[in-house]
Amino acid sequence: MLGQRRMFAKRSMSSNHHKPKQPQPARPERLLPKANAKIRVNILYDDGHVLALDKPIGLPTQPGRGHIADTLVNAAFATHGEALCKLGADRDWGLLHRLDMDVGGVVLMGLTEIGYDNVRAQFEDRTIAKKYLAIAHNAPPADTGRCTRALTEVIRGDMKVSVNLPRGGEDAQTRWKVLSKSKTHCLLEVEPLTGRLHQIRAHLAMVGCPIVGERVYRPDLPPNTSRAPAGRAMDPLLLQAWEIEFRCVAGTMQRVRSKLGIDMLQFATQQRWQIPV
Repeated sequence: MLGQRRMFAKRSMSSNHHKPKQPQPARPERLLPKANAKIRVNILYDDGHVLALDKPIGLPTQPGRGHIADTLVNAAFATHGEALCKLGADRDWGLLHRLDMDVGGVVLMGLTEIGYDNVRAQFEDRTIAKKYLAIAHNAPPADTGRCTRALTEVIRGDMKVSVNLPRGGEDAQTRWKVLSKSKTHCLLEVEPLTGRLHQIRAHLAMVGCPIVGERVYRPDLPPNTSRAPAGRAMDPLLLQAWEIEFRCVAGTMQRVRSKLGIDMLQFATQQRWQIPV
């Protein structure tokens, strides 16, 4: 009898210390996105397998904390929801890559399994050519060149940023070409050969020409804030995902370009630079 009581006591203690875990809420990017027809996004390319959209500056790419139904993916669901829904969360609802919220330009999405898998494989094999346009302070050390400083993601304050540490880090390569320049600024065509966090922004700052409007990777601001100093308005980041070239399902190469953003266009016009088309 005493043994039974002891066994009962052990079971009671065990039940108190092993309460069932509460189910964790699904991450926003795993939930079925809601269609949002109020977000207007230009369609740059659509062959039935792959979709290219021109993401506006300031629009998040995909749902996440604080942005559930006001993203590029939500806009795409308003026009191509049936196809994207079939791809499911395991294929990121068709999303093939992402852009920072402050960066506008071309974003690719798959519309079919074969379209998504085909382009996804090209990203993994690094056979997709992506070109950005950037307006930067100063000029790089040469009109053409490459930054190969390894990057490591770290948490600074409330932000995740990429830094170059003395040891370690992931391979990161960014190629640039000066298209136009003045005494104080330059227009760059930039090609990221790898895909690290904030890679272009971090690398250009490291070679001495931070992007105009940069609020993280520049010497007069700490790398843990996106707020401008007191008395200075927040300027738009003059970086755009301008062109992307990939092989479509049919086997031919496709080159898609976005239109130059109004802020970059105005800046280039003031400098009397030739505008790429």
